[in-house]
Order: sequence, then structure tokens, then C-alpha cells
Amino acid sequence: MLDALHGHGQEDESGLQAPRMALLVTLGVLGGHTLVTVLGVLDEHPGPARLVLLGLCLTAVLALQFAHSTRRPRTWPARVRASTLTAQALVTYLPLPWLGLPWGAMAGLLAGSVLLAVPGRLRWPLYAAVTAGIVPAVVAIAGPGVAVYSIGATLLASLIIYGVSSLSGLVAEIRETRRALAGMAVVQERLRVAGDLHDLLGYSLSAIALKTELGYRLLPSAPDRAGAEVAEVLGIASEALADVRLVATGYRDMSLAAETESALSVLSAAQIEAEADLSCSHLPREVDTVLAIVLRESVTNALRHSKAQHCTITASLDGGTATLRIRNDGVGDASTDTIAGGGSGLGNLATRLRGVGGDLSSGPTGDGWFEVVAHAPAAAKGLADDRGAEPEPEDRGRDARNWAPRMARSMLVAVLAGYSLITVINAAQIAGSGAAALGFLGCFAVVVALQVLHSLRRARTWPPHVRALTLGLQAAATYAPLLWLGAPWGSMAGFLAASLLITVPGKLRLALSTASVAVIVPLAAAGGTPLSDIVYLADSSLVAGLVISGFTALYRLVTELHEAQGALARLAVARERLIVERELHEVLGSSLSTVTMKCALIHRLLPQAPEAARDELTTVLCISRQALADVRLVARGYRGQLGARDPSDSRGAPPEFSSPTEDPPSTLREADAAV
Repeated sequence: MLDALHGHGQEDESGLQAPRMALLVTLGVLGGHTLVTVLGVLDEHPGPARLVLLGLCLTAVLALQFAHSTRRPRTWPARVRASTLTAQALVTYLPLPWLGLPWGAMAGLLAGSVLLAVPGRLRWPLYAAVTAGIVPAVVAIAGPGVAVYSIGATLLASLIIYGVSSLSGLVAEIRETRRALAGMAVVQERLRVAGDLHDLLGYSLSAIALKTELGYRLLPSAPDRAGAEVAEVLGIASEALADVRLVATGYRDMSLAAETESALSVLSAAQIEAEADLSCSHLPREVDTVLAIVLRESVTNALRHSKAQHCTITASLDGGTATLRIRNDGVGDASTDTIAGGGSGLGNLATRLRGVGGDLSSGPTGDGWFEVVAHAPAAAKGLADDRGAEPEPEDRGRDARNWAPRMARSMLVAVLAGYSLITVINAAQIAGSGAAALGFLGCFAVVVALQVLHSLRRARTWPPHVRALTLGLQAAATYAPLLWLGAPWGSMAGFLAASLLITVPGKLRLALSTASVAVIVPLAAAGGTPLSDIVYLADSSLVAGLVISGFTALYRLVTELHEAQGALARLAVARERLIVERELHEVLGSSLSTVTMKCALIHRLLPQAPEAARDELTTVLCISRQALADVRLVARGYRGQLGARDPSDSRGAPPEFSSPTEDPPSTLREADAAV
């Protein structure tokens, strides 16, 4: 229970963390693009007019992009989405002739907005058009060599913008799904409890009331027979008290043979002529239990809803099918509960039989009799719902929801692939020879492989020495190419910064991650790299580290929520069972305990004090009838507001009995004193 509560708390924390992480990554990407764009434009020594145009266009693009990334644009009216996307397209493409190639980076933001705002299949053609639309401008301004890089940068930026918003929404969607599953589990548990109350305790309490009334009437003329009936009431009450404890936690095994003996006794007490013929034995435990429940409910219906004078019970085994048939001649007064599907009783039985591969039919036979026929395979495998198994409605459609972690993993891998492509393109421009390029590719393969392990394998749970070893190896592979390339390659420290954020716990990770990027500055300065390029390298590395670590965190949130398929449902069911247990204890436990003690007292009073025994029988009858009414209330709504009464004190006697004025004894010692 505590584990479930802890898991629920982690889920709430995850749900709050996802939007924060998404917002942080979004701001980081927008800030990185802005800085790179501004530096690129400033590097061309623009005049005042171009600077004013740059400021106005940046303000418009960032405002529109932030709205598309954080305000769920697909919920907007179509005309609003069309207007905002058109405005962003205009401020993306029109300034290109004046602001030059650096402004082309804004096409990645526009492509991301298209994916976020346009629903259905239309978004992919538009996305391709936006991505391809930047190529002619890039070729015209900088030549075809830069076009590949521009397309890669546009695709990567759009993927980041779309992915981070999608993963954040996916986390929220999964959280809502878990709540819905918890609600389904609670509903299923309530149906199980209601069915068990109806099938188990309804019969027991009806039998107690019937036998108590019979004992009351027999007491003046046949005290010995009355004592026998009271002894049977004592046994039924003890069994019902055990059933109260079992209903909240699961289900107990029942025997068709034992239930038949009990049914014959109850029917005889009700002055119904009954006979039984059981020609099947050694049934599987689950089939035996279900058929015993069918018999109990059928006898209960015959007692409650008919004027039956005769009843027959037959059970047979034909091949691999066990058949139970219960007939009574009280069809003329049948209620809705005795008609298949018409009430909760036979509806519960049909559900239980379907659970073992059987079926149920019932109805008048045309000769004045009412018949209930149950068929069940003699080799049924088990009762998932009736044997206290954890309800797991999330199993329905689990395969359909496996796309959530797959989508998150695909997004993460796509981001890693995008940054890898950009890095290779940048490094290829400064590699002086084929050997230098091969050496770089070897080191970069190590960096990417370790980054994939850190992102997908929950590296923070590894032993400290393993984490230190992998991080050290990644750092060596990150900085070693400087020995022959002579200059930092783009985003070279971004992967290492992401790994440090992912694997190192506590505040130390921030310091180490910042230091891994800060190393670029002196190394690049020592190699004679221009200041604008140094700023670009540091900025791109910081953004890469933030994006990769952010996507990793969102991927893990999605995966953890998905893996915790039944945690919230189990918590809800456990809480519901505690409520049921408390309600049953308050409503029925006290009543049945009082009935048990009263029957023990009556047994001691007989035959010496028949009048006192008769008064106590009156109390038992009233308590049993009130308990039967309470069972119906609990089964319907877990009692709700029954009023501030004590169940053992509610003894409103039927008209033909006079209610006693003294409270019943609450302990055996008080019962002995009363004797």
C-alpha cells in the first residue's frame, strides 16, 4: 500500500516535471537559435536599418513560435491557426534578401510550428514544403555546399520543437489514461464486491431470517426442533461472518455438495419439498465454486420471489460439460431477478460462468415451473475475477498504447541522429585529410555509442565506477580529435554535457556539464578560431546538451509512466477494499456478531426458559432482516449515508413480533450473566 502511494506521488511529480522540462528545452532552443542568428547577422556588419528589421522580425517569430509551442495550437479555430502560420511564414521568408543566410535558421522554427498546428495528413506536405523552401535561397546566397547543412539544421530544429511539445503532451495524456484506468479498476472492484455480497451474504442472511422465524414458531410446541434450528442459525451466522471478512479481500472456495445440503435444509425450513440428485463429483475447484454460487442464488430467488412448493436440484457430467439444473414450481410469482438478465442475481451468475467458459439460461418451462440451467466445462482453467485477482482493465488495449514509449524513444534517437549529422558536416569541413576524417569518425562513433547507452539505459542507476569509466571514455573521445583537427568541431562538447546531466546526480552535474562546454573557449582561442565562431561553438554545445538531456528526461518519464501500468489502479483498488472492509465491518460485522452471541444465548436458555429464548429469537429475527437490508444498501453504494445508527441497535420488529426493550448482550460474558 505504501509502495503504491509512493508510486502515485512519483507519478504526480513526473506530471509536473514534464511541462517544466518541455518549457526549459523550448526556451533553450529558441534562445540558441536567436543567439546564432544574431551573431550571424552581426558578422556581416549590417547597417541600422537591417538591425531594426532584425529586431522586429525576431520579436514576431519568437512570439509566434512560443505560442505554437506552448498553447496547443491544434485546439485553436482553423482560421486562427492559418493566420498565425501565414504570419510566421512571411516573417521567415521575406527578410531573407536583407538579413542573409543566418536568417535561414528560422525556417526550422516554422517547420516545427507546422507540425504542431496542422492536423491530419496535410501537415507532412506542408512540412516538406517549408523544409525545401529554404534550399533555393541558401543556394542563391551561399552555394549548394551549404544547402545540405541548412536542410539538416532545419530538420533538426523542427524535430526538436515538435518533439519536445509532443512528449510533454504525451506525458499528460498518459497520466490522464492512468486515472481513467484507476477509475475502471474501482468500478470493476465495486461490481465484484456487489456480486459477492449478493451471492454470498444475501443467501446467508435470508437463511438466518427464515430459520429464526421457524424456530420462533416451533418453540412453544417443539422446543427440541426449535433448538436444532437455532443451532443451524448459529452455524450460518458464523459462516456469514467469515464471508464478510473475505468479501473485501477476495473469494473463497465453495463446494456444490456442501451447498446442496445447506439448500435442502433451508428449503425444508421454508416448507418447500426439495430433492437433489448429484451425479457429478471431483469437479475442478473453480467450476465447483461457480456451480455452488449458482445453486445458492437460485435457492435464494426461490425463497424471495416465488410461492414455490416443490424444488428439484440435479447435477450431471456429460462428456466434458458439467450441468446444474434447479427447478421450482413458483413461476407465477417470479420477479425480474429470476429472469435472465433482468436483475443483479442471475446477471452476476452469467458473468461468473462466462469467466470459466460456461453459460447460463433461465426462465419458465411452460409447465408451471421455473428452471435455471448452468453449463460449465469440467476442465475450466480459472476464475480471474472471482478469486480475488487484481483487476487490471489496463490489459485491454495495452498493445495499442505501446506506441507511447516507442514514440518517445524514436524522438530521442532522431534528435541524436540529427546532432550527429550536423557534427559530421561541421567536422568534415576542417578535416585536412582522409586519415584525420577517419580518426574523427572513430572517436565520434565512441561518443555516440556511449551517449545512446547513457540516454536509453538509465545510467544513473549504474555503479559509480561504471559511470566514471564511461564518462571518462566519452570525454577522451570528445577531445582527442583536437590533436589532429586543430580546431573544435561543432557541438563537440554537447554530447558530453548531456551525458553528465543524465548520469551524475545532484548539483555536481550542473558544474561538470558547464565545465565540459567552457573548455571549448580556451581550446578554440588557442587554435585561432574567430570570436564569433567561439560563441557559436559554445552556444551550440550548450543547446545540444540541454536538448539531448531534456529529450532523455521526457523519454524516461513516458517510459516510467507506461511501465507503471497497474500501479495507480492497484492503489485505487486497495483503497476501495479498505473502504469496503470498514463499511462491512460497521454494517454487518456487528449485526452478525450479535446474531452469533444471541444464538449461543438462546441455545443455553433452551429448554429451561422458553419465554426468554422466544424474546431473544425475536431480536435475532429483527437484526437479520435489518442486516439483509444493509447488504442491499452496501452492495448498491457502500452504504453511503445510512444514518447515525448502530446496526446492532436497529431492531424494528415485524408486525407480528414485539420488539424487546433491552439491548442485546455484546459479549459471551454478558450472555452468561443474562442466563
